Amino acid sequence: MGKFYSYLDDFNQITIIVPKRYREDYSQYFKAIGNDEEIDLEIISSELIGEERKYITRFDGYILLNHTYFIYDDLNGTSELFTGKIVRTELFDDIYYYEQSDLGSSYRRDRTKFKVWTPTAKCMKLELTDKLGDTEIIDMEYDNQGVWYLRLLGDYEGFKYRYISHVNGKEHFLTDPYGRSSSANAEYSYVIDTSKLFKMKHQRPRFSGIMTDAVIYESHVRDFTISDSINASFPGKYKSFTEENLKTKQGNLAGVDYLSDLGVTHIQLQPIFDFAGVDENNPDKLYNWGYNPEQFNVPEGWFSTNPNDPYTRINELKELIDNLHKHNIRVVMDVVFNHVFNIDLFPFEKIIPGYAYRFDKQGLLTNSSGCDSDIATERRMIRKFIVDSVMYWAKEYKIDGFRFDLMGLIDIKTMNTLRQKLDRFRSDIIVYGEGWKMPTSLSYEKTAHMFNNNLLFNIGHFNDKTRESIKGATFDISHPGYALGSLAKLDCVKNIVQGSSQNRFLFRYPTQSINYVECHDNHTFFDKASKALKTAPIEEIKKRQRLATSIILLSQGVPFLHSGQEFYRTKNGAENSYKSNDSINKLDWNLVDENIKDIEYIKELIRIRKKYDLFRLTAPSKIRDYITLSINEHGTILYKLQDGENNLIVIFKNNYVEEIFDFESRYTLIFDGEERSRKIVTKVLVKDITTYILKRKQVS
Repeated sequence: MGKFYSYLDDFNQITIIVPKRYREDYSQYFKAIGNDEEIDLEIISSELIGEERKYITRFDGYILLNHTYFIYDDLNGTSELFTGKIVRTELFDDIYYYEQSDLGSSYRRDRTKFKVWTPTAKCMKLELTDKLGDTEIIDMEYDNQGVWYLRLLGDYEGFKYRYISHVNGKEHFLTDPYGRSSSANAEYSYVIDTSKLFKMKHQRPRFSGIMTDAVIYESHVRDFTISDSINASFPGKYKSFTEENLKTKQGNLAGVDYLSDLGVTHIQLQPIFDFAGVDENNPDKLYNWGYNPEQFNVPEGWFSTNPNDPYTRINELKELIDNLHKHNIRVVMDVVFNHVFNIDLFPFEKIIPGYAYRFDKQGLLTNSSGCDSDIATERRMIRKFIVDSVMYWAKEYKIDGFRFDLMGLIDIKTMNTLRQKLDRFRSDIIVYGEGWKMPTSLSYEKTAHMFNNNLLFNIGHFNDKTRESIKGATFDISHPGYALGSLAKLDCVKNIVQGSSQNRFLFRYPTQSINYVECHDNHTFFDKASKALKTAPIEEIKKRQRLATSIILLSQGVPFLHSGQEFYRTKNGAENSYKSNDSINKLDWNLVDENIKDIEYIKELIRIRKKYDLFRLTAPSKIRDYITLSINEHGTILYKLQDGENNLIVIFKNNYVEEIFDFESRYTLIFDGEERSRKIVTKVLVKDITTYILKRKQVS
């Protein structure tokens, strides 16, 4: 341990902290010695801060970051020079930006390459363990642009490895931040032979790439099959998520067959990258949703039948995606690039301290994400890390879309860069996220929140005004929304049905509006309604939930459903079940048997949405030209859609007032509030909480 502390804060600036316990007098000079060079430091300023004196010094020279330097004072006291704020300078990003996408391990039968980016490490070593458990440690070499590499001749397939870094005076063991295979609980990375990976057989289902053509359904791998209400062969695992011929106790469709029959286009899987908060070797010990990033490019082992095998988790996930494609369902991956689970354990700080995260003006880590580790997406190598990761999942696993957690903490340039790269690969991959406007050390002008949607073309945002207006206040359980009978926000409801894009209500385009009333976060609709309408019978609550889901499916914009929403999923009143047990989070397939008619109701609305382009308009001008919408004094919505081919009328009714709607000509009632219909009418009597849909062919 040195007598004092020194930090390289810029390419010509060193900050030195001298504790009073070492010396109370003023230091006369400092010098840096390293790489066979002695550099004089000019003291620019000093100030006493508590029990320490802080010196700012300047120098004329070039300090190599991968070399060890020591600072000497006039008493010949020493301090190893640590890397400081220099890593957050623009020049650092420019000098050490590495363009290639070959970081991590790269296997061939006759050789394996290892590469890791760490400009600030003084040395790097590889700890390599063979299949018999024998371990050796091998020195790596410094190349340039911050890359350390090692090339080993021979066949190292199936060997596990870790890196050993020497950074800022400490030795660290770390898994490969660019690794793609892992042992249980992220202890080791693996060298893998990609020829042994599962060969995906099925093409991605056809999809236009237009967001409003999607019907998104959110699910969690474990929740989907863990319940004993279906007899899954591998409950809670990848292998059973797409297990065919699963049935409920009364013989109704369950599992992937149910999803295929429901008619959704995309399944959004809650985190399937490797996350903390569970024990992969003891899968029933802990529960977690998975928003705890531990390894960004490795599939989660909790859902695997063998988390310690280098290939099993990869192959089982690839097979899951392949089988969803077989069933004509696309896959959206829920990604979390705004924080990591534990900053002390994640590799970033062990290879380049101070670079990967955001700091405030006092040099303290910011905490906008609530996890004490806000990722600095604006730094060039972090942006590259994110973009490379997204492209890897899109190419290797055939992922069809990406949902970004707390996207409002990610910078605009990163989101637009990955959107452009995805477009060059495949234009039918969808991107959307949580665009909440959150305070961070980046200015609001630079972050990808929903109010910057004009700078984020072809990227969708969760529309929380839809949730708050239709369902009711999220954090005031007693406050009802429109579907629960409220008439308080009718103007907002009117805008939402029109895609939140008229008069710049929220968005420029309806394709940017992800419409939802329920997701994994907060109360399910059923639990919210049960508490907000304490005296309402369960049948009324179900009618109101059907109405809310109907509005989501028939409004302009992008419909989003939470798994089980269509059959009244409950979490027994739990508001935040991110680490609750299976009894709270599991999908209870018994509810399918209890509510099969209501599921058919939702299936029919999905079919109607898909059939008529009028429900999937993409341009605000077309919404203005083709749609008229009115809300009467009782709160009933009359939603008219008309183009050159079809004339449609939708009635959303949130009350029990008897109302007669007369029409100027004959219409076909194609949905009568319960099911598909073919009745010819000139008027309808509506007296219940429900949805009606009528159609008339345009006369040319």
